[in-house]
Amino acid sequence: MKRRTLSSLAAGALAAAAFALPQVASASLIYDSSIRLTAQGFGNAPRDLTLQATGQQTTESGAVGVSSTGAIAFGTPIQDSAVFQGNGVTTASGTASLPAPLADDQKYGIPTTGSLGITSASQIGVLFNATEPGGDSINVTDLTLKFYGANNTLLGAIDGQQNFGSSEPGNGVAGFVFVVDAAQQSFVDGLLAQGGTGTRMALEATLADFAGGPESFLIFNRGTNPGGGTAPPAGTAVPEPGTLAMLGLGLLGLATARRRKG
Repeated sequence: MKRRTLSSLAAGALAAAAFALPQVASASLIYDSSIRLTAQGFGNAPRDLTLQATGQQTTESGAVGVSSTGAIAFGTPIQDSAVFQGNGVTTASGTASLPAPLADDQKYGIPTTGSLGITSASQIGVLFNATEPGGDSINVTDLTLKFYGANNTLLGAIDGQQNFGSSEPGNGVAGFVFVVDAAQQSFVDGLLAQGGTGTRMALEATLADFAGGPESFLIFNRGTNPGGGTAPPAGTAVPEPGTLAMLGLGLLGLATARRRKG
């Protein structure tokens, strides 16, 4: 009877973990450490968002988007409530952290999925380059990726965040890549189907713990290297800490039950 109870408890732990998975808070854009891109300076690839604070600002914050006429718009972020499973951070409005010139050029862009050959969420990558003295730490408090339809209206958005203990010195020396978490890819795929090849993508971000700049972001197809050369590895989504913890507890309970049974 006792052995059966222990086995039931272990099975219950695993079942509880399984049922709890969809309820775990999740970042839709996650940092994939298995993808490393180099030589991504401004001269090699244009950027879709560039941030550089001046004066005594404690955050670098800026947004680009699509205006009602289809032109690139600056300094007007969306609210976190408009983001799918938002992380609670809304980018500050204004252009104080957006270095001039404010134009669709090497520093800013709103590419279409068709121009990048993106047909699914699994192909989306967002390259982050930081320029911090000595490779100091920097925190991406929020990174939001927005999707616009053919009529220039917002279809939807996803976001994420990541703290980097080291930024790796020099703009273009090393890049960090965010990808769409597997758990949210179906949502993004729905947006891409709705917008078709004309779906436009735009970024907004908030950074902290910085001392230099500029910091930049680039949307790219993970099957290509935005700086030329060999394509980056596909990479894999990193399991969320909460998910790992629950699964670990369930497996631990099962192992304990088996040991006592033996």
